Amino acid sequence: MSAAVVREVLDSGVTVLVDRMTDVRSFSLGFFVRAGSEAEPAGRRGLSHFLEHLLFKRTRRRSNVEIARAIDRLGGDVDAFTTKEYTGFYCRTLDARFGEALDLLADVVLAPAFTAADVEIERGVILEEIGEANDNPEDLAHENFVRAFWKDHPLGAPILGTPATVRAIRREDLSRYYRARYTPRNLIVAVAGHVDPAAAVAAIEKLFRRRPGRRHRKAAGAERAPRPHAHVLVRPRPGLEQAHLCIGMPASSQTSGRRYAASLLDVVLGGGMSSRLFQEVRERRGLVYTIGSSLSSYRLAGYEAISAACAPKNLPRVIEVTLRELSRLKRSGVRPRELAWAKENLTSNMVLALESTVSRMSSAARQEFYLGRIASPEELLAKVEAVTADEVGEEAGRALDGGSLSVSVVGNVGKLALTPADLASAL
Repeated sequence: MSAAVVREVLDSGVTVLVDRMTDVRSFSLGFFVRAGSEAEPAGRRGLSHFLEHLLFKRTRRRSNVEIARAIDRLGGDVDAFTTKEYTGFYCRTLDARFGEALDLLADVVLAPAFTAADVEIERGVILEEIGEANDNPEDLAHENFVRAFWKDHPLGAPILGTPATVRAIRREDLSRYYRARYTPRNLIVAVAGHVDPAAAVAAIEKLFRRRPGRRHRKAAGAERAPRPHAHVLVRPRPGLEQAHLCIGMPASSQTSGRRYAASLLDVVLGGGMSSRLFQEVRERRGLVYTIGSSLSSYRLAGYEAISAACAPKNLPRVIEVTLRELSRLKRSGVRPRELAWAKENLTSNMVLALESTVSRMSSAARQEFYLGRIASPEELLAKVEAVTADEVGEEAGRALDGGSLSVSVVGNVGKLALTPADLASAL
């Protein structure tokens, strides 16, 4: 395992995390900003993702071509992503290139100089990205589920925005949003790999001494958790060979003590080839090529989603068998051998992630963002091992109360003879 992660809060308000790994010759560096789609005004959905694109277009010192050349000189990986709750910019490269990597990422994140022309070019790129996402029926079924499930909450909004909201975004909207969200107190700088913690902290501290911090103005009003809305939603796509299905239900948040039980429930339900759904729906009945589940957790709430694709004629049977398996899990809970396998699966993946500088960097940043502290790998593994079958059963009971169970379908299908009341009664 590793030594404890070094954590420093600079005078500027930036939180710095350094996880030293002595057995590698590389490092990963990330700038994580508390700016995600849940923080955006309703008429300007997609601001966070739009900014992620624009920050690579131009800085006060570098043009787009110069940024691209700097990325290519570093080798390794340089990338960015937007989530519902934060935006990340990261680099993975050789240990000797720490100064160059820090200078590049800091320039991109902290010194943007995008123009009105840059905004228009990137608007077209993002509209193409939205179109591409809408052409992916699996992603679309999932996105439709989330939007309907949390329809009156920002967490239900699409990260990319919609064509209408992206077309409405102006340069002044982006500049205003940047000034409000990209402040030192909203920033986590995380490093994992072959670096000296003291030297890394000193370099980052020096960087922010040259850039005076802006005070973050927290939005007024208490945050509210999203309320689930049960639904059955079908989007017909006549040209598709398969029907793409998403069945979803509430789950624990990232800040809940039940999140380890929720993760194990996810593994039992659809986390691998020996999971209940894979064995029952595919192996025993041959109704799908693949079926699985995923757990998505945020600060205020979470959801469990089951995804599958099948021939349209098999769709009613797939839903029926899946609902029956969910009912059985709710009534009987998990078996001891099943729980032991789930723990082995989850802890093995956690240990394997310790070998990746990107995983270690991202894990530290997420823990800081959600929990305000960094737990050791030993502590996290122990929490998984301590979960009991009763706790997983209780989590299943909460998730499968039936009142919020929902279905989203994209494919060559008509209206389903199914209502939210039918879903509830099936459980």
